[in-house]
Amino acid sequence: FDLEDLLKASAEVLGKGSYGTAYKAVLEEGVTMVVKRLKEVVVGKKEFEQQLDIVGRIGRHPNVMPLRAYYYSKDEKLLVYSYMPGGSLFFLLHGEFF
Repeated sequence: FDLEDLLKASAEVLGKGSYGTAYKAVLEEGVTMVVKRLKEVVVGKKEFEQQLDIVGRIGRHPNVMPLRAYYYSKDEKLLVYSYMPGGSLFFLLHGEFF
């Protein structure tokens, strides 16, 4: 898939965090992905890619979804993961009320 496929996908908000909003995006061919749209992250491309290298190493852990793709531009930064049904890791660890 490419950026245009993501932009055309139907999407629903999964949650909002301190670094942005996560969306469940269903691509035209039926593949479901999670897209994290980073907000107010002002960083150069080199530093962004260095941080993603760290995220990629964390994603090798069997209990963490690996980063599938990313998009970087001055105005837009996206992280793309495979969708895993069943809720967020936070919800699974802490339940509905904590």
